[in-house]
Amino acid sequence: MSPSQRRIQIRPLTIVLVIVAIAFVVAAAIYFTTEAKSLPSFFPGHDATLARKHTKHGIAMIGLALLSLIGAWFTTAPSESAS
Repeated sequence: MSPSQRRIQIRPLTIVLVIVAIAFVVAAAIYFTTEAKSLPSFFPGHDATLARKHTKHGIAMIGLALLSLIGAWFTTAPSESAS
């Protein structure tokens, strides 16, 4: 099979990883813009007594988003047929 006949197949895992990456970016934006006392209670780092922002948590979320996008990229490898 010539390289021009290869097709990139979008797998369900690719779509899931891209959605997870988007969720991580949204979480990072929340961490960068919201004080710890104003974070939703289910977010790690929520503390009713703190007035500072969790920048390190936001950086970690960006890192996780990048890892998710790298994983999505690896799942888009061209399919090889046995014929």
